[in-house]
Amino acid sequence: MTDVNPLHEVKEIVLKKKMISMKEHYDLEDRNGMKLGVAEGNLFQFPAKFTIKDINGSELMHIEGKIFSLRKQFSLYDNAGKLLGTIKKKLVKLTRQEYWVERNGVDFIRILGNFTGLDYRMEIDGVQVATVHRKLFSVRDQIGLSITGEGVDHRVLLGALIVIEHIEVTDRA
Repeated sequence: MTDVNPLHEVKEIVLKKKMISMKEHYDLEDRNGMKLGVAEGNLFQFPAKFTIKDINGSELMHIEGKIFSLRKQFSLYDNAGKLLGTIKKKLVKLTRQEYWVERNGVDFIRILGNFTGLDYRMEIDGVQVATVHRKLFSVRDQIGLSITGEGVDHRVLLGALIVIEHIEVTDRA
């Protein structure tokens, strides 16, 4: 692992949500507790926006919500402003949550949640590339992202996870 940008290389990322904050704040760590970066967004910003930074404070990507949309939709951009993908939530799903990420109008990642909303599976062409698990009992909300696929952009998976967490939290509130 290099110190240039470990978030591109780490296969296990843990998001730890800050409990008392005027912003949505997540510490990004590896499984051993080493800090890899942060993700921040304002609670009362419309549309919602997030910035993901590495341990050195350099922006890796940013996320912007769409103001007017029938379904919840967020665009993921790299630090140069290039579109990495757009995540959308399926409007009606009775048994579980479902999202997808599309690029150039074509969906390339499907994200399927279980009925409890604690676990998600990310797939490309029906092949699992990552899993997400929310720790049920912890002092701080903890969400684990395990990347199993090769050649997949970690920023897209991490960005999708932050968007899903934001949507789930705002839907519960």
